Amino acid sequence: MAVALEDIGGESAEPVSGLVGKVYYALHSDFETINDPKKLGDPVPANVATTFAELVEIATAHAFKTGKKFFQIETVTETGSIKSTPIGETGRILYQNELAVEVAGSDAEILGFCRWIKNQKLIILFEEFGNGNVRQLGSSRLPALAKAEHNIEPTVEGKSGATITFTDKNFSPAPIYKEDIQLVAEA
Repeated sequence: MAVALEDIGGESAEPVSGLVGKVYYALHSDFETINDPKKLGDPVPANVATTFAELVEIATAHAFKTGKKFFQIETVTETGSIKSTPIGETGRILYQNELAVEVAGSDAEILGFCRWIKNQKLIILFEEFGNGNVRQLGSSRLPALAKAEHNIEPTVEGKSGATITFTDKNFSPAPIYKEDIQLVAEA
């Protein structure tokens, strides 16, 4: 079965962009199961998308290992941005998704987090402000990666904080995670 073609697009009375001021992260290795959107083709018919939406929606919750959960990062209001760029040559194009956020301050926890996160393999969730979609970086087979840059500007009203950039490569722009974000570890 193939994806049914359908009309898309239109105008919104109140188009709103931006991200909510929190990012959620967990180690890729903390999951028993990481679910992905349905595929364009698969030997198992139930795994094949029949709509455009199914190609980018994760409709089943991920399963954590015992005692594991998502953690949150509080970001500076209106600093987060997501960009999905096609990469590769015709016939093998993927998307590189890049989420950049600002975290204020230069206390030991922020600086230590910048050091810790630089080589971690992650699953990242973040929420769009306008429509409430929760989007995901990282997948079952390829985790999200991160880099952090810290900066203290010379003027007293200048920036003091970290810019954290999360990236992944995926078949689509960062997919939509339709389930609840697990913030409490189950015993």
